[in-house]
Amino acid sequence: MDRIKKRKLLSKTLSYYVAFGILLLLIALPFYYFYYQRYYIHEIDEYLLGQKDEVCKKGLNTLRVDEIPLWNKFNIDKKILPDDGQTETSRFVTSECYDEHEKENISCRILYSRIKIEGKDYILSIHLSIYEAKKIIQFGTVLHLIFFSILLIGFVIITHLLYKKLWRPFYQTLSEIRRFNIRNSEIPVFHANNVREFSQLNKAVEILIANSVQAYKIQKEFTENASHEMQTPLAVFQSKLDIMLQQQDLSESQMQIIQSLYEATSRLTRMNKNLLLLAKIDNLQFLDTQDLNVVEILDNLLPFLLEQAEANHITTTIKTGNKSLMIQANRTLLESLVNNLITNAIKHNAPNGNLSVELEQNKLVVCNTGTGKSLNRKMLFHRFGQMNEKVKGSGLGLAIVKQICVQYGWDIAYDYENGMHRFSVVFG
Repeated sequence: MDRIKKRKLLSKTLSYYVAFGILLLLIALPFYYFYYQRYYIHEIDEYLLGQKDEVCKKGLNTLRVDEIPLWNKFNIDKKILPDDGQTETSRFVTSECYDEHEKENISCRILYSRIKIEGKDYILSIHLSIYEAKKIIQFGTVLHLIFFSILLIGFVIITHLLYKKLWRPFYQTLSEIRRFNIRNSEIPVFHANNVREFSQLNKAVEILIANSVQAYKIQKEFTENASHEMQTPLAVFQSKLDIMLQQQDLSESQMQIIQSLYEATSRLTRMNKNLLLLAKIDNLQFLDTQDLNVVEILDNLLPFLLEQAEANHITTTIKTGNKSLMIQANRTLLESLVNNLITNAIKHNAPNGNLSVELEQNKLVVCNTGTGKSLNRKMLFHRFGQMNEKVKGSGLGLAIVKQICVQYGWDIAYDYENGMHRFSVVFG
């Protein structure tokens, strides 16, 4: 499963605000630029029309055709041009004009208007530079951009500072929860705050922790009581069966009944021990750890386990490539893990099958022959998940192995290849 990248709530919130701010900026700036440009052009057109009316009132009524060149010479921004067939009364054009002062072409707004001089059609041209107006609009756009940017940055900074202050009670609660240890049975004390939601959160967490501590105490007491109360009658019952088996006057049928009861009692005893072990692991009662050498643990357990394999006519192969694999763990749990893995491989092996135990770097691998198909991975590590109905067992061995791996963060995997069931534990 792909791991989801996690971010702080502030980062996610600010990302939306920043995205909205940038979107608003991208929409507002072009709108501002084109709106003011259009507004300014409209005002210039009104001004040019006013200039045309003024020119027509003051000078064109008495102007003669032969005076047009002289009139054009003394009017820099106004010209009388021959009629070019223009159909509109007034026409506005934005074009480039040569500026005598700037000595370069600049943007101008030009009005071409139809007039009559001595009954003949002419075109009155009036132009006005819009170069400065464009510069003002561009400068205003840049100012708006700077203003929006400062506003957005300021908003991010202020939000970040307020976030630290407003969310401080939440992080204090989170810190207390992280320090909480159910084994100490101490309910954490949360800091008082004036935020209703955080106060409700603290109250809910207090109730949840109190219930968890109470349930842990009850379960722990049950485990301790069961350990003392159940083991004794089982041991007495088994010892009585041992005595009965030693009697000489038993019939064959009585012997079979007692032997069956003895096997059932032995299985019940093993199941009880395994259930108690699982309960203790769940209750985190194996907290003491030490530096352990996995090779040394194997060397101590293998002689007894190999005797079981030989009794079942199983060929064993032992490979310990890593002579010293040191890990931090509880000795009882590590021994239980190794014992359950190898015992499971012996019990569920095929007649005259093979068993191999390998230690590769930081990995323990146990392989065995068995059924001619892969095991059900969904039920493999479940409690009472019997994989082979022909083999009598508690169905708790692999569940114990899984729980131990979970407690220490080790990885356990199962594979089936070339007729071999392969269990591997990678020590983290």
